Amino acid sequence: MLILTVGVCLSREHRACAASVPLATDILPSGVPLPVPAPDFVQPPEDSSTELLGNAGGARDWLTRQGVRVTIQDVEELWGLVSGGLHPGPTYDGMTAVAVTLNTQQAFGWQGGLLNVSALQIRGRSLTNERLGALNAVSGYDVGRSTRLFELWYGQSLFHNHLDIRVGSIDLDTEFLVSQNASFFMNASFGWPLSTSNNLYSGGPSWPFSAMGARVKWTPAYPVVLMGAITDDNPTRGPFYSNVSPTVRDPTGTLFSTSGGTLFMGEAQLWLDMAKRLGGKDAPALPGTWKVGGLYDTGRFPDQRYDNQGNLLASSNSTGVPRYHRGNWMAYALIDQMIWRKEKESGKTINLFVRTTVSNGDRNRFCFELQSGFTFDELLPGRPDDTIGIAWGASIYGREANRNAHDAVRLGTSVPYQLRPEHHIELTYQAAVTPYLILQPDFQYFLNVGGVNRDPDTGRSARNSVVTGLNMTTTF
Repeated sequence: MLILTVGVCLSREHRACAASVPLATDILPSGVPLPVPAPDFVQPPEDSSTELLGNAGGARDWLTRQGVRVTIQDVEELWGLVSGGLHPGPTYDGMTAVAVTLNTQQAFGWQGGLLNVSALQIRGRSLTNERLGALNAVSGYDVGRSTRLFELWYGQSLFHNHLDIRVGSIDLDTEFLVSQNASFFMNASFGWPLSTSNNLYSGGPSWPFSAMGARVKWTPAYPVVLMGAITDDNPTRGPFYSNVSPTVRDPTGTLFSTSGGTLFMGEAQLWLDMAKRLGGKDAPALPGTWKVGGLYDTGRFPDQRYDNQGNLLASSNSTGVPRYHRGNWMAYALIDQMIWRKEKESGKTINLFVRTTVSNGDRNRFCFELQSGFTFDELLPGRPDDTIGIAWGASIYGREANRNAHDAVRLGTSVPYQLRPEHHIELTYQAAVTPYLILQPDFQYFLNVGGVNRDPDTGRSARNSVVTGLNMTTTF
């Protein structure tokens, strides 16, 4: 199976990246960070396929015997800005992904190896850019059009799957900083938030970009997992500030940049069963994953308040070129936790996620973010594979970004305005229509759209906004 909700990096225009999961990497057990965020459909006895094409006349079974797995997934989305924002109205976006993996043990007897290549065809228009004007994109597919290579890497499992190594062009947001429960939601901030997608060059190595590097995943002993990665920090080789979209700068995904700074990421995971800790060994299992991690980027990052001559950027005497600092960091913590189960082995559950990120304030536009939400499985009678979710997120500006806004108002170089946290609330329902077709209607409400109380150029007051949408995902 493939992704259900994936991330985007819309450009340096301060967009968030949504979550994604590896494209058909579940052949290598130690390389699977999270289950695919889609329901485990209860199939009738006569139907053993979760793909629309089924066995494709026996071709799928034949390829599997050769160690090859081909997966095709198509996503179609309709979005509408109901009120607020810039220009109410509808938009369409979509994506088709193709992933091919080669299991080296099945193919030619090399144990533990997996070769992965995937490509994307992304289409449609951006409701976030053209109609809404928000910081956090309404969807992971709300990104510039392109037909591109996504990932190309080789993975090797060692020591009975306790150690897994990947080398090649890697998308880090499939494994790092990812919440399984948050990945259920459509808004892009529930994947890689602004603390990464806005604070790094081209949004960093995250959907729909990958970067050259390596990732190591080590399971020293259950329930502890440790991960580390080192990649190029600038997938498109572009400057930090640019009016050119990253998907235009690297339209095919074949740039394979190694000329930027170096990005280091690390994460520690703890898997635990809260029921055993709180309710005893006979209580229904309540599994959870708790994570802490962070990143360090060796690149150069622009100051949010001062120019390269020490003047205020908001001053009429400013050169307009910000002072640059060497290095950047971000730390995060998240909890994915089942908090209620009806009974043992029951699929009727309630799940919670909480995630927070912290970054330094002089070189990052956003220094603190918080997201939280609940998902409810099997809530509706007769719909055992459906899920309902409600979530909230907030993106908060850094210290120097706020001071720069105050400088502009004080010096008279801008109309009076204030930076404010952008909040968004999402209510969504995922319906498994068939084993291979999922429909997901979605409702989102934005407060302080664009993170301001009024437009600093026009003085127009920012309005709260209502967005509705429908996602249809088909696995072929």
